Amino acid sequence: MGRIPRTFLLYNACFAHVISRSIAKQRIFNQAKDFMLFEKLLVQAKARFDFSIFHYCLMHTHFHLVVGMQNVERFSQGMRQIKLDYTRKYNQAQKRRGPLWQSRYKSLLIENDTYLFACGLYVEENPVRAGFVPRAEGWEYSSRRHYNGQGKNPLITDYAACERVLPEIDSTEPIDFERGCAVGTELFKFKLRKGL
Repeated sequence: MGRIPRTFLLYNACFAHVISRSIAKQRIFNQAKDFMLFEKLLVQAKARFDFSIFHYCLMHTHFHLVVGMQNVERFSQGMRQIKLDYTRKYNQAQKRRGPLWQSRYKSLLIENDTYLFACGLYVEENPVRAGFVPRAEGWEYSSRRHYNGQGKNPLITDYAACERVLPEIDSTEPIDFERGCAVGTELFKFKLRKGL
Protein backbone atom coordinates (compact mmCIF):
# COMPACT_ATOMS: atom_id res chain seq x y z
CA MET A 1 0.00 0.00 0.00
CA GLY A 2 1.29 3.49 -0.90
CA ARG A 3 1.90 6.30 1.53
CA ILE A 4 -1.18 8.14 2.79
CA PRO A 5 -1.16 11.71 1.40
CA ARG A 6 -0.32 14.34 4.03
CA THR A 7 -3.46 16.30 3.19
CA PHE A 8 -5.54 13.26 4.07
CA LEU A 9 -3.57 12.30 7.16
CA LEU A 10 -3.10 15.61 8.98
CA TYR A 11 -5.86 17.92 10.10
CA ASN A 12 -6.13 21.27 11.85
CA ALA A 13 -5.30 21.11 15.58
CA CYS A 14 -3.55 17.72 15.32
CA PHE A 15 -0.30 16.47 16.84
CA ALA A 16 2.49 15.14 14.60
CA HIS A 17 6.04 13.83 14.66
CA VAL A 18 7.94 15.69 11.94
CA ILE A 19 11.28 14.48 10.56
CA SER A 20 13.47 16.01 7.87
CA ARG A 21 16.82 14.61 6.72
CA SER A 22 19.74 16.00 4.74
CA ILE A 23 20.69 14.78 1.28
CA ALA A 24 22.99 11.74 1.39
CA LYS A 25 23.25 12.02 5.18
CA GLN A 26 25.59 15.00 4.89
CA ARG A 27 26.22 16.99 8.04
CA ILE A 28 24.25 20.21 7.89
CA PHE A 29 24.52 21.11 11.57
CA ASN A 30 28.27 21.19 12.16
CA GLN A 31 28.97 23.87 14.74
CA ALA A 32 27.07 25.42 17.62
CA LYS A 33 26.21 28.42 15.43
CA ASP A 34 24.45 26.13 12.91
CA PHE A 35 22.26 24.57 15.59
CA MET A 36 21.53 27.98 17.13
CA LEU A 37 20.60 29.47 13.75
CA PHE A 38 18.11 26.68 13.12
CA GLU A 39 16.63 27.07 16.61
CA LYS A 40 16.26 30.82 16.00
CA LEU A 41 14.45 30.13 12.70
CA LEU A 42 12.13 27.71 14.52
CA VAL A 43 11.27 30.33 17.16
CA GLN A 44 10.46 32.89 14.46
CA ALA A 45 8.37 30.46 12.39
CA LYS A 46 6.50 29.21 15.45
CA ALA A 47 5.26 32.74 16.15
CA ARG A 48 4.58 33.62 12.53
CA PHE A 49 2.87 30.40 11.43
CA ASP A 50 1.06 29.55 14.68
CA PHE A 51 2.24 26.10 15.67
CA SER A 52 3.52 24.59 18.90
CA ILE A 53 6.69 22.60 19.51
CA PHE A 54 6.39 20.23 22.45
CA HIS A 55 9.62 18.31 21.90
CA TYR A 56 12.49 18.56 19.42
CA CYS A 57 15.96 17.26 18.70
CA LEU A 58 18.46 18.56 16.16
CA MET A 59 21.02 16.01 15.02
CA HIS A 60 23.94 16.60 12.63
CA THR A 61 22.07 15.25 9.58
CA HIS A 62 18.39 15.72 10.45
CA PHE A 63 15.84 17.09 12.87
CA HIS A 64 12.81 15.84 14.78
CA LEU A 65 9.91 17.98 15.94
CA VAL A 66 6.89 16.89 17.96
CA VAL A 67 4.34 19.55 17.16
CA GLY A 68 0.77 20.74 17.43
CA MET A 69 -0.44 22.57 14.36
CA GLN A 70 -3.42 24.91 14.41
CA ASN A 71 -3.59 24.91 10.63
CA VAL A 72 -1.95 22.26 8.45
CA GLU A 73 -1.38 24.58 5.47
CA ARG A 74 0.20 27.30 7.65
CA PHE A 75 2.41 24.70 9.32
CA SER A 76 3.58 23.44 5.91
CA GLN A 77 4.36 27.02 4.90
CA GLY A 78 6.35 27.43 8.10
CA MET A 79 8.38 24.27 7.50
CA ARG A 80 9.08 25.33 3.92
CA GLN A 81 10.22 28.79 5.11
CA ILE A 82 12.51 27.39 7.83
CA LYS A 83 14.21 24.99 5.45
CA LEU A 84 14.61 27.62 2.72
CA ASP A 85 16.02 30.21 5.15
CA TYR A 86 18.42 27.73 6.71
CA THR A 87 19.62 26.51 3.30
CA ARG A 88 20.23 30.07 2.11
CA LYS A 89 22.17 31.11 5.23
CA TYR A 90 24.09 27.84 5.48
CA ASN A 91 25.08 28.01 1.82
CA GLN A 92 26.25 31.63 2.20
CA ALA A 93 28.35 30.75 5.25
CA GLN A 94 29.84 27.64 3.60
CA LYS A 95 30.25 29.29 0.18
CA ARG A 96 28.29 26.49 -1.46
CA ARG A 97 25.24 26.09 -3.70
CA GLY A 98 22.39 23.65 -3.95
CA PRO A 99 19.84 21.95 -1.74
CA LEU A 100 20.49 20.56 1.73
CA TRP A 101 17.31 18.61 2.38
CA GLN A 102 16.46 15.15 1.08
CA SER A 103 12.80 15.97 0.41
CA ARG A 104 9.80 17.51 2.06
CA TYR A 105 9.44 16.75 5.73
CA LYS A 106 7.90 13.45 6.83
CA SER A 107 5.00 13.62 9.25
CA LEU A 108 3.41 10.95 11.41
CA LEU A 109 0.03 11.76 12.94
CA ILE A 110 0.06 11.26 16.74
CA GLU A 111 -3.08 9.74 18.22
CA ASN A 112 -3.30 11.55 21.58
CA ASP A 113 -1.32 13.21 24.38
CA THR A 114 -0.12 9.88 25.78
CA TYR A 115 1.58 9.08 22.49
CA LEU A 116 2.64 12.73 22.15
CA PHE A 117 4.60 12.42 25.38
CA ALA A 118 6.03 8.98 24.50
CA CYS A 119 7.10 10.25 21.07
CA GLY A 120 8.73 13.27 22.71
CA LEU A 121 10.81 11.04 24.97
CA TYR A 122 11.82 8.94 21.96
CA VAL A 123 12.89 12.07 20.04
CA GLU A 124 14.97 13.36 22.96
CA GLU A 125 16.81 10.02 23.24
CA ASN A 126 18.18 10.24 19.66
CA PRO A 127 21.64 11.55 20.69
CA VAL A 128 21.96 8.72 23.23
CA ARG A 129 21.08 6.06 20.62
CA ALA A 130 23.61 7.69 18.24
CA GLY A 131 26.32 7.49 20.92
CA PHE A 132 26.89 11.26 21.13
CA VAL A 133 26.07 11.56 24.84
CA PRO A 134 25.50 9.07 27.68
CA ARG A 135 22.30 10.82 28.83
CA ALA A 136 19.74 12.80 26.82
CA GLU A 137 20.16 15.96 28.90
CA GLY A 138 23.80 16.07 27.78
CA TRP A 139 22.70 17.08 24.26
CA GLU A 140 22.21 20.84 24.05
CA TYR A 141 20.04 20.87 20.97
CA SER A 142 16.89 19.18 22.21
CA SER A 143 13.99 19.83 24.55
CA ARG A 144 15.20 17.45 27.30
CA ARG A 145 16.97 20.15 29.34
CA HIS A 146 13.80 22.26 29.30
CA TYR A 147 11.77 19.44 30.85
CA ASN A 148 14.52 18.55 33.33
CA GLY A 149 14.41 22.09 34.71
CA GLN A 150 17.83 23.06 33.34
CA GLY A 151 16.55 26.29 31.81
CA LYS A 152 13.53 27.54 29.91
CA ASN A 153 13.66 27.09 26.16
CA PRO A 154 11.67 29.62 24.05
CA LEU A 155 11.07 26.92 21.44
CA ILE A 156 8.98 24.77 23.77
CA THR A 157 5.26 25.03 24.41
CA ASP A 158 4.66 23.38 27.79
CA TYR A 159 1.79 20.96 28.16
CA ALA A 160 0.26 19.16 31.10
CA ALA A 161 1.42 15.67 30.08
CA CYS A 162 5.02 16.64 30.78
CA GLU A 163 4.27 17.08 34.46
CA ARG A 164 3.21 13.49 35.00
CA VAL A 165 4.86 10.12 34.81
CA LEU A 166 4.71 8.48 31.39
CA PRO A 167 1.44 6.53 31.38
CA GLU A 168 1.26 2.90 30.38
CA ILE A 169 0.74 2.45 26.67
CA ASP A 170 -1.45 -0.52 25.82
CA SER A 171 0.63 -2.22 23.17
CA THR A 172 2.09 -5.69 22.83
CA GLU A 173 4.15 -4.56 19.84
CA PRO A 174 7.10 -2.15 20.12
CA ILE A 175 6.11 1.37 19.08
CA ASP A 176 7.66 2.65 15.87
CA PHE A 177 7.96 6.42 16.10
CA GLU A 178 9.46 6.96 12.62
CA ARG A 179 7.85 4.56 10.14
CA GLY A 180 4.39 4.37 8.72
CA CYS A 181 1.82 7.13 8.84
CA ALA A 182 0.99 7.45 12.52
CA VAL A 183 2.07 7.01 16.12
CA GLY A 184 -0.61 5.35 18.23
CA THR A 185 -2.57 2.18 18.79
CA GLU A 186 -2.89 -0.47 16.11
CA LEU A 187 -6.63 0.31 15.92
CA PHE A 188 -5.86 3.98 15.28
CA LYS A 189 -3.42 3.07 12.48
CA PHE A 190 -5.91 0.59 11.00
CA LYS A 191 -8.65 3.24 10.91
CA LEU A 192 -6.30 5.65 9.16
CA ARG A 193 -5.37 3.06 6.52
CA LYS A 194 -9.04 2.32 5.90
CA GLY A 195 -9.96 6.02 5.80
CA LEU A 196 -12.39 5.78 8.72
